[in-house]
Amino acid sequence: MKNSRFIYSAVAVLVVGILLSTCKNPDVYVSIDQETKDYCLFGQGSYWIYQDSATFKNDSIIIENPIDYEQRSFGGGDNCYTGETYSTRILFYSQDSTYNFIISLTSRVDDYLPEGISVLCNDLKWGHATALYYHSGKVMESFPDGRKSLNLLEKKDNYSINGVAYSNVKIFEHNYLEEKRLYYWAKNIGLIRTEIHKEDSIIVKNLIRYNIKPYNQ
Repeated sequence: MKNSRFIYSAVAVLVVGILLSTCKNPDVYVSIDQETKDYCLFGQGSYWIYQDSATFKNDSIIIENPIDYEQRSFGGGDNCYTGETYSTRILFYSQDSTYNFIISLTSRVDDYLPEGISVLCNDLKWGHATALYYHSGKVMESFPDGRKSLNLLEKKDNYSINGVAYSNVKIFEHNYLEEKRLYYWAKNIGLIRTEIHKEDSIIVKNLIRYNIKPYNQ
């Protein structure tokens, strides 16, 4: 009898959970804007090679797999909506090591942003989000994530790295504990520079070569 009561209680909790999580607003659609795609979405075969400004060692990122596109519901109840996600696995070569990562571009609704909508470029390592690199907010808007935050510091019409000129560059600051990171994004090219500011040093990696393949949906 006690087991039967437990089973009935468990089923009741499950049913309530399903009802609460059911999307009541499936027609609310949050799409990814074209500008964000110009900065973050590239096709299979694209690659980027970065060089450490101090050691001159190179890192490479290669999109070897097709891009997966998905529309699905996020949230639950009255706060749910339909969003978009582009994702793929990439290979990251660092000196003598090779890593396999999942990266994604996702649209989502966030109550703490002024316009309520943000588009994120995420780096997912072994299925767990480790960092935010880009959001579609305005200058000086911050995207908080627990102890981390990603701020869009400024936009530059032109930015030069080692004599190479880039246009339409967005600079983001990512803070985590005592470490600060800066990410420089160029339109139609992607990430062109990273800076890791530690207590007693700065690690700078600049884009030195790339080959962009357009994504065709």
